[in-house]
Amino acid sequence: MLCSTDIAERRLYQDSCHVKRNCFATFARHKDCSFPKMKHNLFFPTLQLLVAAILISNHGFAQNYYITTANDSVPCRDIHFFDTNAQGKMIDLEYVNNEQQTIRLKGKDIPEIARLCQDGTLYLRMPLNLKKPDGYYRYGTRMVSGKITVDVFDDVQTSYRLKENFNGSYSNEGVMKETREGMYMRHVRMPDGTIYEVSGLKALKALKSIQAYMFACEVYEKEYNSNPKYQTCTFEEAVIDFNRMCP
Repeated sequence: MLCSTDIAERRLYQDSCHVKRNCFATFARHKDCSFPKMKHNLFFPTLQLLVAAILISNHGFAQNYYITTANDSVPCRDIHFFDTNAQGKMIDLEYVNNEQQTIRLKGKDIPEIARLCQDGTLYLRMPLNLKKPDGYYRYGTRMVSGKITVDVFDDVQTSYRLKENFNGSYSNEGVMKETREGMYMRHVRMPDGTIYEVSGLKALKALKSIQAYMFACEVYEKEYNSNPKYQTCTFEEAVIDFNRMCP
């Protein structure tokens, strides 16, 4: 039986949007998911059943919800869609509440939403300037949950075209030119609450600090320096491995 309820994961219950089904203990990880010996053990099986019943009866709340900037939590059966304007502000939102009613909100009727969760995927506000968290923002996606979290907004579009002639026709030879347009933004949150922007020219300085923290875990540093996969893997894959090895 797999054990997936270490303390760090419990703290990130809503962030990761995962319902822990194997163990409901709040203790550190145990190989067999058993509880440590302690007094009044009979209380915990009852607690397990109670929590399981709540999660089953409130499946919509456990899986789907949105949270406002005022920390108000709204459970949903489903979130059908949301649209934003060019500044990132939400202008259209439709969801189904726990009474099976379809709710459609537009414009000023939409509260300031900090994050939404739909079937395990977390969408959250990412400020364009970390020094101005209340300024313009975009809604990105939580790519990595755990001790270190990674959020990404990716609006980049790539096109390939042959060289265009003066008369509008295209050259019949040569290699197509790659053109990229749009915005890519990656935010990395460290355990102490520090947020780094790891994208564009700002990435190099941030990566040095993040790598220094990750290499402080000897198990991960040894694996990183001995496993050739880290020469080609993505940043997100490297962080996922760190969270697993150094919870």
